[in-house]
Amino acid sequence: MAGIKNRVYRIFEKAGAFLVDLWKLDQPEKGKTGMYQELLSLSLGKKTAVRNYYIKKISLMLMVLAAGSLISVISLFAYCTSQHHERTESLERPGYGEGDRKESLTVKVEGEEEVKKLEVTVQERKYTDQEKEKMLDEALLELDKILPGNNESLDEVRSDLVLPASMKEGAVKISWLTVPYGIIDESGKLKGSEDENGTLVEIQGTLTCGGREAVYNRTVKVFPPLLPEKERFYHSVEKAVEMADVKDSSKDKIALPQNVDGKALIWSRPSENPILPLLILTLIFSVCIYFEMDSKVHQKAEERKNQLMIDYPDLMWKMTMLLGAGLSTKGTFSRISEEYLRKRPDFSSKGRKGQKQIRYVYEEVAYTCFEMKNGISESQAYERFGKRCQLPEYIRLGSVLSQNLKKGSKGLTELLESEAASSMNERKNHAKKIGEQAGTKLLLPMVMMLGIVLVILMVPAFLSF
Repeated sequence: MAGIKNRVYRIFEKAGAFLVDLWKLDQPEKGKTGMYQELLSLSLGKKTAVRNYYIKKISLMLMVLAAGSLISVISLFAYCTSQHHERTESLERPGYGEGDRKESLTVKVEGEEEVKKLEVTVQERKYTDQEKEKMLDEALLELDKILPGNNESLDEVRSDLVLPASMKEGAVKISWLTVPYGIIDESGKLKGSEDENGTLVEIQGTLTCGGREAVYNRTVKVFPPLLPEKERFYHSVEKAVEMADVKDSSKDKIALPQNVDGKALIWSRPSENPILPLLILTLIFSVCIYFEMDSKVHQKAEERKNQLMIDYPDLMWKMTMLLGAGLSTKGTFSRISEEYLRKRPDFSSKGRKGQKQIRYVYEEVAYTCFEMKNGISESQAYERFGKRCQLPEYIRLGSVLSQNLKKGSKGLTELLESEAASSMNERKNHAKKIGEQAGTKLLLPMVMMLGIVLVILMVPAFLSF
């Protein structure tokens, strides 16, 4: 099982490496310089770490996309080949005015195998007589506002009217009658008036609410619609379909018109993709992973920056003592590096409870010693040390150490001692700032806890009434 898992991972890893090389994601191009520098600093300058990071990220996205697509196909197959029955102990009653609802259920006697299908009727909720009268009065007033639709006046109707089948969230049912018939249908849609002088149409609506009735009457004047040429054509198409519907009203199917105004028509029905939501979620999840990994890199880079700031005074005091004991600058770096490497924690155990944390500044010191052993000049190594740390204090330190090699080390000990003393104040201010940020992050959990306490105290008080 583990072998199969490793082989699958290697396949996605190779695909990720191919895409990284194809898109040049590991190159410090425009817009990616900050991320490139953060990855280099976290990996102590190893450029391969940048490539490995992007390979890992792309591989993980590909695995999520593949897994999401597979789950989508399996769910679609399961949905199409099986029937699901959800166990229930209650039925939700339809709201006021929604009408009775029929529910198809299956019932099984405990201990028996037979499953019986039943169809039950659930009645809607009922209003009081006063509520019914109020609903009807409000519906009559509201109809005057919504009936004209987009028409400025009922004396000149050129677009569809609004004739709702129900109002007040379904509590009031309305049946409509128009005279003469055929100019306005029951939904308010204009079927057309060819008279340029207008046609008078009487509209009558019967409102019912739980056995109570009210009548709504209005007279409107309908004119031919003012439509652009393209819209007039599609209006003709709609009328042709309506005529075909009336003509084939006794048949099982409607023959759609194939030609209108000398233009051939091609009809089709939009199809729905049942797996589209899952694929969209998979894509969103993949994008979230992409940005989440970048966010973690930024977070680690910020942690590294804070750690370098905190460790700066310690490094200054160590260098001051070792230089004061007679060691050279190079010897000081070597002694600090050797001491750290003896106690250095294993990278694989970083973050585990009870394990020491990696100290980035001493990693950089050790890396500087490694560079000097491999042929890089001492002056250049100190300057590279400051640039890798990326903080003004370390850049200044690297520059001072480099210049003292040329001018001599006289006064260097006093300078570092003064720098160490002043950096202690900066360290205190930085620690105070970190503490304030931690307090801000705790604000939301504290507010949530306050809300829970209020609920615990107030709910019993309300229930006691």
